[in-house]
Amino acid sequence: MNPIDFGDISDLKIRLQVLAEEADRPLVTVFGSGISSEVLPSVPQLTDIFRDHMPEGGLARFDETVAEAQDPGVKYQNAAAVLTRQAGEHRVMRAIRTAVLQACPDVLEKNVADVARDEELCREYMKTGNWRIPRGYRQFAKFFASLNGRMRGPIITTNFDPLIELALGQAGVPAVPIPIPTDTTPTLQQLKEAIAQPVLHIHGYWTGRATSNVPTRITSDRPGLDDVLRKLLTNAVVLVVGYSGWLDGFMKSLSSTVLDKADLLEAEVLWAAYETDAAAVTSGAIGRFVGAPGFTLYLGVDGHELFTDQLDRDETETEETSSPFGYSRVPRTLVDSASYQPGAFAEGTQPVWADAAPGRWPVLSSTALLEQKVVERLRVGGGGGAVAIGPLGEGKSLALRQVAHAVAGSRPEWNVLWRDPGAPVLTKEWLNDVRAAGKTLICVDEADLIMESMAATKDVWATEGSGIAFLLASHDRLWWQGAGSALQPWIDDVLFHGITDDDARNIALTWQGLGLLSDGNQEVDTIAERLATSADAMAAESNTLFGAVLDVRYGADLGSRVEDLVRKLHEIKLTDSVDLGDVFGGICVMQHTLDKDGNFGRGASRSVIAAMAGFDPVFADGKILQTLGREAAVTFAGNRVYCRHPSIAATVVDYLHREGTAEKVYELVGQAGGERLVKKATTLEGYRDAYLLPRFLAAPQSVWAATGAVKGTGHQVLESRVSLLRALRMEGKHRASAYARGLAPRLMDYVDYRGAVRAFLVEFSISLRDEGEAQASAGLAALALDDRLGYALDADRAGYALVSLARSAAALNAQTGDQTTKDAPALCFILLERVRGEENALTYLSWYRPPAGHELRQLSTVKICSRLAIMFDRTASQAAQTTGIVVETHGMLAFDSLRRLAKGPHGPAGR
Repeated sequence: MNPIDFGDISDLKIRLQVLAEEADRPLVTVFGSGISSEVLPSVPQLTDIFRDHMPEGGLARFDETVAEAQDPGVKYQNAAAVLTRQAGEHRVMRAIRTAVLQACPDVLEKNVADVARDEELCREYMKTGNWRIPRGYRQFAKFFASLNGRMRGPIITTNFDPLIELALGQAGVPAVPIPIPTDTTPTLQQLKEAIAQPVLHIHGYWTGRATSNVPTRITSDRPGLDDVLRKLLTNAVVLVVGYSGWLDGFMKSLSSTVLDKADLLEAEVLWAAYETDAAAVTSGAIGRFVGAPGFTLYLGVDGHELFTDQLDRDETETEETSSPFGYSRVPRTLVDSASYQPGAFAEGTQPVWADAAPGRWPVLSSTALLEQKVVERLRVGGGGGAVAIGPLGEGKSLALRQVAHAVAGSRPEWNVLWRDPGAPVLTKEWLNDVRAAGKTLICVDEADLIMESMAATKDVWATEGSGIAFLLASHDRLWWQGAGSALQPWIDDVLFHGITDDDARNIALTWQGLGLLSDGNQEVDTIAERLATSADAMAAESNTLFGAVLDVRYGADLGSRVEDLVRKLHEIKLTDSVDLGDVFGGICVMQHTLDKDGNFGRGASRSVIAAMAGFDPVFADGKILQTLGREAAVTFAGNRVYCRHPSIAATVVDYLHREGTAEKVYELVGQAGGERLVKKATTLEGYRDAYLLPRFLAAPQSVWAATGAVKGTGHQVLESRVSLLRALRMEGKHRASAYARGLAPRLMDYVDYRGAVRAFLVEFSISLRDEGEAQASAGLAALALDDRLGYALDADRAGYALVSLARSAAALNAQTGDQTTKDAPALCFILLERVRGEENALTYLSWYRPPAGHELRQLSTVKICSRLAIMFDRTASQAAQTTGIVVETHGMLAFDSLRRLAKGPHGPAGR
């Protein structure tokens, strides 16, 4: 091993300082017993404490078992195992409380045994007692409190003691212990809803009822822990301190879910080892991780010294920069960085704080109005706020940062907090705690995430002088579909849609000053006029601002720039068969087909995006969306992902067809939707838009997407095959009936047979009619109306089948001149009119409408259904036989459900 492969404490300090400055990823810290041992018993001492708690009759067995092991850690585990067997889990926990109480000087030595017996008394000492907190924890807590809120990931520890929580509390960061002694783990949603910094005690907690001390429990596989770690560590930096890395359940989880998939998670592991001998450190479980993607080993790191020197902040600064869990304090002064690159924001990426620095980008007229509305609320002590609403690409996110920074700098009496991803929901208790620290302005981009909790807590904040105010931004659709109307009395909405002439000129001046004009000789007035004109032309649609920017900056060159981007993304491989260009293409396909301007919430969801590459949904935020956000400037509305402008999506879709990858991409989208369906994803995950995409496409794209949906659903689902059958029929190449004949003998094998069989029969019927087989077509349409088939007939399915039956009967009559079925089309029209209404009947069957006084109109619904059943009973039976369809029907066709539907709101009374 080359010494250059490993770092030391100086390297790690610098690395942490860089992380704190960049503040672009959460820091997940893992603590072993190395730091706690400064004030708590060592492993050998804890083994002795276990012996002190043994029943007298078991001491010999205890001593014999412990003596067999050489390693102190194994001795400790064996001691815990014997104590558990002979005295029970509660005695082990009492021994652990005895050890932990040695860090609490308020508990006299003579009283330790009695206090350790009382869990509630232990909890009381934790709240009110004096504790010896290790220097390393105190320094870490100061460092942690100074971090940007979005960097404060969960803390994980193998320790039982509360010392980390106590240190964090003293540094102004409330923390809550979450014991996980077994594989019953909290869900990611439960962790997100925590209102304090979560500390996960993966071997148990001192006031709990169980631990992971015994060898079998320590080393057992923990799939639940695997899952929660995979989600917590996505796109995170993992710092491991004071942990020897012995092969317990946590190390197994770290190996199987992080290091083996580090490239997908975009996770980075920084392992701080106390020992200086590389050979000794890597001879154990840690050795197999050296050289793995994202893993760095640092030697000679004393956890008590790691967070000192340049990482240590004085008390005043810590107090000034600390903020509640899930939130960051907006800086009162933004440091002007010489390395700032304006091109990224100009190209459409999400803004960062550097973009909001005063004078960097112009304050638009809408932004000025947003600030005015917020300041009005602040002047009266809070009790409301303002929200920037509008379509995608209108400058809302930058405006939010500009106003937040302006308020932070001009109103020092207000604490200005910025909500970070994963922040907890608003509760009355949380708001009261925040308000106790001073008047607070809460700033939230993607305000749809907190609307419901705002409405539920308005008793706390929605009165003048409440000390709480809000500065928000939201897509207008999400705002008004959510609780926007209910919040309107207290939250002023400011529309961001379009620009004024002054805005256009200020943007042009900024471009000129930053050197962002492609032709440096262009006049500012000319550029401003083009911006304003382009925005006006788009005002009837959406995305006027960014659309105008694209038009003016690139114009006819947009196509070539987008093509270069897609080619670049094709170089980033996600799997052997899928690259990032394919996934970006899928995002564009869904946007271009279903939701051009992002106004309907039907773009590609995070879950679908991950499934396109065959990943678990948690990976979407890692390699896929992080990279696309950086390289392709994708944007978000709720859990949906979009291009920054519909013209980009259209250009990408056009390029996919020209480069020959369109079929693959459409198939990927359909397959992703199908896979999420069979994995029982919820509708909130947005899979149905991808799954049903073929319905909104023309051939051949509909065939490609439907083929993907069939692949995604495997051998289980008939509905996806009906979609492909329909797409093949619409294609017009006479491939549909052959495909349907292949499905016919196995219909009852599909899990959704009862729900999808009627649709299958109708599509098969239409396909046969298109190919000249009118008799079989009519028979299948009649079967689709039968009571004994599938789920109960509803109005929609009845309508589809009646239309096909009418058209097939007319075709059959034209072919054969058979007089027995000549009235069938008119009878179908009458039934459709009674089931779905006159307008629907005229839309689909106007050719067969009998005159108002025609004798057929005098027939009752019962007689019409009876005549149709007699007409097509034999035809239906023959059709089932000739097509190979296996259906559960016996005897004559039964149309009782159809009769009841025809007596509904559109049917004649008394018939």
